[in-house]
Amino acid sequence: MWPPETGRRVAAGLMLALGLALPAAAEPPRRVPLSAASAEQIGAAAVQALAGRQGPEAAALATELLRRDPKDPLGHYIFARLSLAEGNTATARKAARRSFFAAQSPRQHYEAARVAGQAAMAERRFGAAAFWARQTVQYAPDARARAVGVQDYRRLVALNPLAFSLKLGLRPSNNVNGGADDRTNVIDGFDAVGVLSDEAMALAGVVGTADASASLRIAEGARSQTRLGLNGYVRLVDFYGRPTTTPPFWWGTTPPAPVEIRNADYSTASLSTHLQHSRSFGPGLFGMAQIEAGRLWQGGQPAYDWQGLELSGSKRLNDRLQLTFGAAHERRDWVARARIDRRQQLDFGLRGAAAKGTWGLGVSASTLLSPASQARLWSLSGSASFQPKAQLGPVALSLAAGVSTTVYPDYMVATMHPEGGRQDDSVFAELGMTVPKLGIAAFAPELKLQAVKVDSNVSRFSRTELSVAVGWRSTF
Repeated sequence: MWPPETGRRVAAGLMLALGLALPAAAEPPRRVPLSAASAEQIGAAAVQALAGRQGPEAAALATELLRRDPKDPLGHYIFARLSLAEGNTATARKAARRSFFAAQSPRQHYEAARVAGQAAMAERRFGAAAFWARQTVQYAPDARARAVGVQDYRRLVALNPLAFSLKLGLRPSNNVNGGADDRTNVIDGFDAVGVLSDEAMALAGVVGTADASASLRIAEGARSQTRLGLNGYVRLVDFYGRPTTTPPFWWGTTPPAPVEIRNADYSTASLSTHLQHSRSFGPGLFGMAQIEAGRLWQGGQPAYDWQGLELSGSKRLNDRLQLTFGAAHERRDWVARARIDRRQQLDFGLRGAAAKGTWGLGVSASTLLSPASQARLWSLSGSASFQPKAQLGPVALSLAAGVSTTVYPDYMVATMHPEGGRQDDSVFAELGMTVPKLGIAAFAPELKLQAVKVDSNVSRFSRTELSVAVGWRSTF
């Protein structure tokens, strides 16, 4: 903090500075005693002194502002600027933070965040600097300032050896368990009809998810880096009401008492670690290789351990088009049974920018090889997305839709084998809505309306789902 005697040394200069802040008239500016000046006049004079590199005068005026109001954002901002210029980054950081949280306009937030970011960068606190860069994006006064903030944030993320990510979601749905639409189970090509249990029917509830990851850069070259990371995922279900189901029993015997369908039976969790190497191969060409190992739990019990290899990349075709591609292989060792599954997947995508917004197309093919005939499958899917530049008032929109076909070639229902195996054809649509101006550090609340419909030749797997997903997403 600046010493009190500074104010006494510049008392005469303050009157002149305050005179400059008053409206111009035909006569010379009047000298105004500091005690008689308004906060607006003192603030204007302080800004003038700061711009004129009159540090002692600016400090004395800022002191007066804070004497009148200890939360005055301009007073804290001026001390932050002066302290940063002197190399006192700790004081600059604290003053800029106080200015930011006391700010009363987007411009005040933006300027305070810039100084806080500069102080953090001077101390090589890349995580804190990235946070303040996101705040400059949130409160940027124009498109150019926003673009600079986005670029600063990405550079800071690249500099930071530590990286963290956390995604939280809440999704009320009319079908959280993937249950059937109809009570009867009909198999195409067969006359037999089955009756599904209550647990096999669609049940309404809420799905909560948490997806967290952390990684550390352990090696770096001019065009490459290697990271070691940890990932965790949890999916929890809460059924509406207390649904029950009748346990299986033999026909002709007394049915057992219904039992409650437990939320925990539909929970999943996973924990994994990975080693990732990424490299630039020249202008617009990027590649990544990752090996991963982890465990999956279902219903609170260990399900399987997995080890995987993933290769992916992207190629920028021009200023508006980017091609993405990937391949993955995964081995699953089931814990409670002598079974090993192998899954392979190929992905291709194309992203582009147009005058009216950004768009994306994607196709994917996957197989699961397993000694369990009911689990063997192959799948094809395609999707499209569009995010228009135009907003509906304060609301930014995003649209997505897709189709997929999944075939279980050896699937059996008792002794019945549907011709060609079980086939599930699905279609989905999604409308996303965000309000960027309500965001925090360029993360905005998001609402997604989602609809899924699956048609299967085994009606147990024909279903519809309508859901509303609530979460937060980055605005860039």
